[in-house]
Amino acid sequence: MKKLSKKYYPKALTIVLIVIFSMSLVNTAWAENGETSPKGTDYGLKQTIDKAKDLDTGKTLPEAVGLAINYLFGILGTIFLIVILIGGYKWMTAGGNEEKIEAAKKLVISGVNGMILIFLAYALAYAIIYALTEAIQKT
Repeated sequence: MKKLSKKYYPKALTIVLIVIFSMSLVNTAWAENGETSPKGTDYGLKQTIDKAKDLDTGKTLPEAVGLAINYLFGILGTIFLIVILIGGYKWMTAGGNEEKIEAAKKLVISGVNGMILIFLAYALAYAIIYALTEAIQKT
């Protein structure tokens, strides 16, 4: 079997993503309208729609955005913590090999820099949201 050259990977990936996206649009349209599929079954979509309607949390848009930002920063912080742990593991298992130690140091430093960046971004987002909330409440 002939291998694909690396120049075809982006094209193949693009085609696969377009197909997957196109297929998801069809299912989304059925779910939003509560309609049945062309085969005549609804695959449980009506029950899903009913459950989704029950999930109305009553949150305002600023509350929902704030919650999404908190989740996003939590995920990013977890990712950078994992990067630091992987770097530490590689450093411990380097066995005195200077090249492996340098690569592990770079990974740990990148993880620490990422964590600092996440904390600063969180502080900035919190300050902006707090200032906007105060400004809205005063008017």
